[in-house]
Amino acid sequence: MGSTGSGSFSDYSRRKPISKEEKNGGSSDIDKCSLAFSTSLEEIGRCFYFMNFSNIPPVGTSIVIVFNGIRLVAETLLGEEVGYLPTRYNYLKFCIDSGFSYSGVVVDSNLKPTPFVKIDVTP
Repeated sequence: MGSTGSGSFSDYSRRKPISKEEKNGGSSDIDKCSLAFSTSLEEIGRCFYFMNFSNIPPVGTSIVIVFNGIRLVAETLLGEEVGYLPTRYNYLKFCIDSGFSYSGVVVDSNLKPTPFVKIDVTP
């Protein structure tokens, strides 16, 4: 059992982006683009913030979600990449392309034993 595809955005269909007024999410009538979420970030040690400061942002740091041309990433308001969103949030790329924007805050972070950052995000 396995999946096909490379896990990159090129694997997704090039369907028409949704508008804020349209519902998405299938028959459940839940507009996933309008939902807030919490998540832990990935690959923090490979991102700008950690590599340049040898540290992680403190709790309370404001962030925005952007697509950096490769993956969805949480950045500080100064544009410093903090960490990547898990791929289960790849649908947000279509939401961003449709006019949604996402901001949030660091709600938990720890440097040891490995860098860890958790964020709360709202559209």
